[in-house]
Amino acid sequence: MDNYDKILQYFNFEPQEIDINLFLINAALTIVLAIILELTYRRCANTLSNKSQFAYNFVMLSLITMLIITLVGSSVALSLGLVGALSIVRYRAAIKEPEELTYLFLAIGIGLGMGANQPVVTIISFLIVVAIVWIRYLIKPANKLNAYNLVINLKNPKNGDMEKIVGIVNIKFKKATLRRFDESKDVLDLAFRVKIKNLNLLTECKNEILKIENTTVSFVDIK
Repeated sequence: MDNYDKILQYFNFEPQEIDINLFLINAALTIVLAIILELTYRRCANTLSNKSQFAYNFVMLSLITMLIITLVGSSVALSLGLVGALSIVRYRAAIKEPEELTYLFLAIGIGLGMGANQPVVTIISFLIVVAIVWIRYLIKPANKLNAYNLVINLKNPKNGDMEKIVGIVNIKFKKATLRRFDESKDVLDLAFRVKIKNLNLLTECKNEILKIENTTVSFVDIK
């Protein structure tokens, strides 16, 4: 009989009352963990995107996820409504690097754990993941200090311009990896990860690339 009552309670379409004090505590913990995640991303991530602008969304994403899980967990009707809402509203983000997607999943995981009222497991799991990120960041080889992001923008590209740029980069840098390639009718964007010992190579590479018309070059230290 007890199991039958539990089943009826689970399929009760009337939302259950949410403990506001518990909700506020979980929300506060979510904000703290999301801020730690934001600081970790800004310091340890190697992405080419704007770190500050991207990390700014972590707190909101975690809180929104927590709110949704808290609400749908109190009623099957709300759960079904969420499915219907997601079939109409689709959340799409321009994720161009796997590392960005990993941090987004971690932010969502924070919200899921707190929304499911599992703060201990969520905090422990989060601290383990963040500790691994920091350990891997701190024990990287020293040559990381000589790594740069080379970003090249070319307007109204002509046939052969890309081959010229790639050839210049390969000649000037022994270790060059193409990290991003975006091309449209009027714009060509290339992003390389390069490692050097002599900073004069940056100037030499820049001067060679700027000989191509309508080209801009920028170097960003990945630190």
